[in-house]
Amino acid sequence: MTTRARAAVLGSLLLAGTGLAVSSSIVGPAAVASAAPASASLVPAAIVCPTNASTVTVQGYGSAEAQPNELTISLGVQTQSSTAAVALSTNSAKANALIAKLEADGVTEQDLQTSGLTVQPVYTGPKQLITSYQVVDNVTVTLYDLAEAGKIIDDAASAAGNAIVVNSIAFSVKDDTALLGQARAAAVRQATGQAQVMAAAAGMSLGHLCSLVDNSSEPSPVSFASGAPGKATAPSTPVQPGEEQVTANVTAVYELVAATPAS
Repeated sequence: MTTRARAAVLGSLLLAGTGLAVSSSIVGPAAVASAAPASASLVPAAIVCPTNASTVTVQGYGSAEAQPNELTISLGVQTQSSTAAVALSTNSAKANALIAKLEADGVTEQDLQTSGLTVQPVYTGPKQLITSYQVVDNVTVTLYDLAEAGKIIDDAASAAGNAIVVNSIAFSVKDDTALLGQARAAAVRQATGQAQVMAAAAGMSLGHLCSLVDNSSEPSPVSFASGAPGKATAPSTPVQPGEEQVTANVTAVYELVAATPAS
């Protein structure tokens, strides 16, 4: 079992009318789902099982991988001066040079966004006196040609000089609908398989699917933080996209029925 393919499937088997409760924990081959709160859930299927039916409840986990085709880079321009006006003026000049260089590299206006601007005093000494002012202008860049990522970062550093800050980069799949569908299908298959195993262990068979709920959280881009200002000046900055993974988690409730005697 690989480290990327582990899951815990928790099941509870309640036998109505017998007073017997059985709980089980099964480890199976699937990807561990995110622990973030679920933000996308399917409405439970209509209950088709009798209220007094014996049921088995299981969770299934699945994953799917694909090459990312989108990269989001958070860049910053950080300047400092004895007055706020000079710090802001210097910052504006460098930020404009940065944006002009990005546009010259083919980044469109739609893929450039100012994501933050701060002007704040810098305190030093035992008495915490204001000695200077710092300005940070953050710009978010979205790229679809990942092969150009290293050049974009190099050019940004060239345009802004030592004022450049690479806050983070995050790879993602622009449209992960199909990928998430594959992960959900794998999760349902695992849940069904575990339900069958548990039913057989109890001497019963699976009946109707009473409900099926998607507990998956929205996939998040994989983000990598960078270092301090001026650290992105090395030529041909390597940027490796790797592989993007999405996970799914479903809860299924099956009716339990008497096993058919072997003929």
